[in-house]
Amino acid sequence: MIKNIYRILTLLSFFLLMYDLGFDQNIRQEQVLLWGYFFSTLLFTAFEAYRIIAPGEATNFLNQLRLTLPVATFVITTITWLKEGVSIPSAIRQFENLFLLNVLLLVVFELTFYIRKLYASFFSPAVLFVGSFLFVIGVGTFLLMLPNATTTGGIRFVDALFTATSAVSVTGLAVTDTGTTFTHMGHIILLVLIQLGGLGMLTFTSFFAYFFKGSSSFQEDLHLKDFLSSEQLSGLLELSLKIVGFTLVLELGGAAFIFFNLPGEVFKNTEEQIFFSIFHAVSAFCNAGFSTLANGFYEAPFRFSYNIHLTIALLLVIGGLGFSIFFNVFGYLPRKIESWYARFILHVPKYYKTVRMFSLNTKIVVVTSAALMVFGTAVFWVLERNNTLLEHTTVWGKFVTSFFGAVTPRTAGFNTVNMAELAMPTVMITILLMWIGASPASTGGGIKTSTFALATLNIFSTATGKNRIELGSREVPPNSVDRAFAIISLSLIIIGIGILLVSTAEPQMGFLDIAFEVFSSYSTVGLSLGITPKLSDFSKYVLIVVMFIGRVGALNILIGMLRQVKSLPYRYPQESVIIN
Repeated sequence: MIKNIYRILTLLSFFLLMYDLGFDQNIRQEQVLLWGYFFSTLLFTAFEAYRIIAPGEATNFLNQLRLTLPVATFVITTITWLKEGVSIPSAIRQFENLFLLNVLLLVVFELTFYIRKLYASFFSPAVLFVGSFLFVIGVGTFLLMLPNATTTGGIRFVDALFTATSAVSVTGLAVTDTGTTFTHMGHIILLVLIQLGGLGMLTFTSFFAYFFKGSSSFQEDLHLKDFLSSEQLSGLLELSLKIVGFTLVLELGGAAFIFFNLPGEVFKNTEEQIFFSIFHAVSAFCNAGFSTLANGFYEAPFRFSYNIHLTIALLLVIGGLGFSIFFNVFGYLPRKIESWYARFILHVPKYYKTVRMFSLNTKIVVVTSAALMVFGTAVFWVLERNNTLLEHTTVWGKFVTSFFGAVTPRTAGFNTVNMAELAMPTVMITILLMWIGASPASTGGGIKTSTFALATLNIFSTATGKNRIELGSREVPPNSVDRAFAIISLSLIIIGIGILLVSTAEPQMGFLDIAFEVFSSYSTVGLSLGITPKLSDFSKYVLIVVMFIGRVGALNILIGMLRQVKSLPYRYPQESVIIN
């Protein structure tokens, strides 16, 4: 009985929030909403208190911690009422934002509870992974269609769906001007969608699971293990907490660097500067590429703000490398420093560390990413030195712009140059970098650096007559090579179908512009040669599907759709097939 009342309370609270945030109200409606927040918080506090004191109800410190905010809200409101002698409605109105926050947390906690129940219903990690993105896209589309989310009082369904998909898939393609079309509330919705899309709904669900019971179930660990690409099953809840904490620290640090380098004359007040810094730091770390600037960072006076460009670029690189890479590096560096200290400072003879800390995956990702950044920077500088780089008069400016031009195609979407003015060879190199993308288990897209590296290494192994890939003292498993080629084949098939459909619907547009747009969509980059707002509704739907497939992975969708065969207890005789 109590659980049913709790669910009804959550549903009513959700509608209260949607009506409050999405629509304008008169004075009487505002009073009704205020009392609705008050009674929702009161009932939420009563139910949580009952869970703690009722016999047979499981509880812990975290359950008690959840009562802290609502109890503190009522205590502050009561003190204000008694001390200042104001009426109860006036006292409540003074702390309306606190009551709204309590209701919001109530909805979030209950929503997380239902999502966790899905873990027990669907055992396939691929189904949950794909389903979580569909759920967030659906909610995001609904929120972006609210009248108060846009300056025009609402946008069309296809535009809201395109924007929500672009944000959740951390692509950055936009059919409308993000800065002028959406209100402050709309920008906040986009910010939340980008964060959820970058880290994944399953990571946040595991994070909030800590506030329910301080632990996770075995099935939840299996799902999280697959999503985080972890090789271990234990400690995954702590890993999700580390990922969220690591993300927030880097995003806040990046926002601080952006804030202190902002041109002050562009903004009306400090609040606008703070939100601008946070929005672009989150968008950069999640490799989303969304910006509130009409022309991105090519817009004056940001065009020559090299410190901001470099901060954004570093956030893109860190977010695109992946959490497992950084945690592996952070675990490796202390051992390496200790080894250097013992050998060169203490002069300990024959000091060696036999523990292998640097994984093969980390080596492949770091080396490939570094090679692509150096290659991209050098090529951009050479190809654009007499073109888009001419307006950057200093060597430092040319380097930062070239470095940014090499990093942003790796699924970012920001631009510091006019994309329509790029030379043809630069556009082709950009398409290649977009297709390769970021690293696995990161916030970026593309076929991934490790996939590209394995395919390249397999070419050399085949050419030299080797029947396997060996790196150092390790051998790459054949199933990893097979998966890499499956991902490459599927990506080219989907991109080819996307180009065919869009070019059929948009015969007036150039082939290169369409190909660039589809590659950008599949690799969740967000760079465009300027044709996105001009696309027809059919082409928008095509890119929506391409963006979604690019974010969740075509292979993950097939794994979720097709029945998995764990092992085959038989072998047929082998017969060669002519390849070339």
